[in-house]
Amino acid sequence: PEHVDLENALGDYFMYYKPKDAVSGDFPWLYERDDYTYIAAVDCTGHGVPGAMMSLIGHLLLNDIVNNTKSYKTPGEILNELHHAVVSTLKQDAPGNKAADGMDVAICRISKDQKEVLYAGAHRPLYKLVEGEHEVIQYKGSKYPIGGMQYSGENNFEDQKVDVVEGDQIFFFSDGLPDQFGGPDNRKLGPKRIRRLIEENKGKSMDEFNVLFENHFMEWMGDGKQ
Repeated sequence: PEHVDLENALGDYFMYYKPKDAVSGDFPWLYERDDYTYIAAVDCTGHGVPGAMMSLIGHLLLNDIVNNTKSYKTPGEILNELHHAVVSTLKQDAPGNKAADGMDVAICRISKDQKEVLYAGAHRPLYKLVEGEHEVIQYKGSKYPIGGMQYSGENNFEDQKVDVVEGDQIFFFSDGLPDQFGGPDNRKLGPKRIRRLIEENKGKSMDEFNVLFENHFMEWMGDGKQ
């Protein structure tokens, strides 16, 4: 999605998107139908061209899943269908095929009229910061990825209702943020530091969070490679 699409759909938002290469294995996804806005951060296996090919497959499959139905599918239903579609598209269920290519996803279905957010995750969490509170609330999602047969029959993605009121902020991201090495001991940035950064800057606008995350990421990476 272009920034104008995200702004029209979400209003107050930010997206820090910094691909390592000209093409990326991570991609944001946006879809709107009537009152519902679907928004996702998708993290595909691989980098560069192989990752970009998985991104293209994921993007097309997601669009197909939500377009070929009259119902308003929940995030969990979308992830379950996406998993089976990736397995089928890549023929991962064929005898002898041990490929585990796939993707990790955090996805939300937002209803502005109902003030309701449904979330489902495949290895990716969602954080919520309640206005006036100090600690981030974490929604962990499911512990299975999209694609691959290593968890055959176990991949099941459930919806979680995220209660929101005006002023609350929600965040989700690919592992490109927490897995970045750097800092004084050349360690991963990690999810705890991400939660702490959000908590220490409660009350900031989304535009301000955008600058904060970019500066923090670049400072953490330092002279290292992304």
